[in-house]
Amino acid sequence: MNHTEALFKTIILLHHLAELHKKDNVNLYYIDLFCGAGGTSTGVEQANIGSSSIAKVIACVNHDKNAIASHMANHPYALHFTEDMRTLDLAPIVNLIKKIKLRNPNARFVLWASLECTNFSKAKGGQARDPDSRTLADHLFRYIDDINPDLIQIENVEEFMCWGDLDQNGKPVSKDKGRLYLRWVNKVKKYGYKFDHRILNAADFGAYTSRRRFFGQFAKKDMPIVWPEPTHCKEGSQTLFGELKKWKPVKDVLNLEDEGTSIFKRKKPLSPKTFERIYAGLIRHVAGGKDKWLLKYNSVNGQTGKHVPPSIEEPCPTISCQGRLGIVRTHFLSKYFSGHPESKNIPITGPAHTIKCKDNHSLVSTRFLCSYNFKDTAKDIQAPCPTLLTKDRLSLVTPFIMNYYSGGGQHSDINHPAPAILANPKQRLVSCQFMDQQFGQSKPTETDRPLGAITANPKYNLVSCRPWVMNTNFNNVGSGLNEPAPVITANRKWHYLMNPQFASSGSSIDNPCFTLIARMDKRPPHLVSPKTVSNLDAVPDFVKMDDAGNIYIEIYETDIPIIVKIKEFMAMYQIVDIMMRMLKIPELKRIMGFPENYKLIGTQAEQKKYIGNAVEVGMAKALCEALARKLIELKSIAA
Repeated sequence: MNHTEALFKTIILLHHLAELHKKDNVNLYYIDLFCGAGGTSTGVEQANIGSSSIAKVIACVNHDKNAIASHMANHPYALHFTEDMRTLDLAPIVNLIKKIKLRNPNARFVLWASLECTNFSKAKGGQARDPDSRTLADHLFRYIDDINPDLIQIENVEEFMCWGDLDQNGKPVSKDKGRLYLRWVNKVKKYGYKFDHRILNAADFGAYTSRRRFFGQFAKKDMPIVWPEPTHCKEGSQTLFGELKKWKPVKDVLNLEDEGTSIFKRKKPLSPKTFERIYAGLIRHVAGGKDKWLLKYNSVNGQTGKHVPPSIEEPCPTISCQGRLGIVRTHFLSKYFSGHPESKNIPITGPAHTIKCKDNHSLVSTRFLCSYNFKDTAKDIQAPCPTLLTKDRLSLVTPFIMNYYSGGGQHSDINHPAPAILANPKQRLVSCQFMDQQFGQSKPTETDRPLGAITANPKYNLVSCRPWVMNTNFNNVGSGLNEPAPVITANRKWHYLMNPQFASSGSSIDNPCFTLIARMDKRPPHLVSPKTVSNLDAVPDFVKMDDAGNIYIEIYETDIPIIVKIKEFMAMYQIVDIMMRMLKIPELKRIMGFPENYKLIGTQAEQKKYIGNAVEVGMAKALCEALARKLIELKSIAA
């Protein structure tokens, strides 16, 4: 923007502000650096006390022309600069501020800077950092010199506080962690500012995303530093100061009618890592009984190698620029009876089939390897076998039938037919019971020995491995044989979001969405969803039906191991297909708090990047409103 154009825009803006001041009490004026498509600006201009607007964005700066075009389409009166903030001529902004001060002596000016975060973020992983990007904060000093803002607000990732030196390979030097951050904070404070910071979670303020960000505030001596009070918490709670609502579920802003396409029928096959994330979501949310969930890309935990998919009952995790979120939906048939051997034979490495109230119930019990070598403990049969010695030291322990006969045959395998039942029953089911001692390194102990010392804080639990009825509908907690059987339904549904970031295998759609980041063009979020189907017309080729009407799933020698696991899971839970699709731009906008009619300009990839880069709208609004309330309070006290 040249000086002539800036002058013309300034005249229009001043006229607009004069009209606005007639009906609203606007005394807060924002300069939005790194404005992107306008998350901060939208939140600031949505802020109100009562029914009156309280703030206006007067200037914004960004190097991306389509981001600025998007911002201008929604905030037409602000001065827009498609410039590098390091080289921007500040004269037009300084001139505008002088004119506003002449018209409004009560005007307060806020410099908001959402500093570039990529080269601070943990999402960068082990890659080298760009040293120039990490020094953008140092270029704020000329803005402070020329504009002299009353308040400076900084937004960034939490790792911004770790800003330190880089080695010759561009990697952070651990011993210098935070050194440059502290130096920078102290340098800003020397301009006469006081400083405070918080790590705030947008979900605590009513957002559909659990985006955690660093917020720093530098205030002049006559300007307060104010933090908004949370309105929500993860589970909801009643406090001395009022009620905190439960986090908003992201499912409220998702179109669950749009199922997407089968994960098995893609033109470009999904990668094994993606299948692993989907499988982790199936285990956690379908086997775990969750109704809906989210799945992430790049969500494997580096230490455990496991994925933890968030449910859609939770907030959405952070929205990135890479398109890392998706919804997964599974289609399945619920079988009432099955005589097919593939359906009956269930491996002990996977979940059980649905257990019904009829005579096809299965006994679920503990099996483990007993190592009677020295002082070793029992081993789970799902874990690797201990070292095999030249002398037998391992035994498989399972429940068995004890027969009280006098002439032999005292033990029977529960997998074999029971011996003759006499008028005086001689059979007993023997199950495992032991005491769990929760003392440091203490090991479980038998129930036929004296119990150890009883402390004020109980440390013992009786563990009994008993038969139960397994309920695979929703909560999936099972019920004892002494209780009425649960209601048996013919269908189930699940949805979850797949998030490609960090160490998560997904999220329930009953929670806020995880953080959405900029590169959603590379790692899009996906919706994974299950539902009942009434026919097999559109299912994958490996789902077959025999002449008796039984449904079974074929496993081929060419299937990779994770596909085998997914197919086994599908067979156990009567799932005939799994649908998945990327989250769409309208859904992503809602998650980040943008209005339905908010205009974004650019390609699909660019629009997703702008959403992922944006400050959550409600978070900016909450900060602005908290500041305005405090200023009004101080003004009334002074009066």
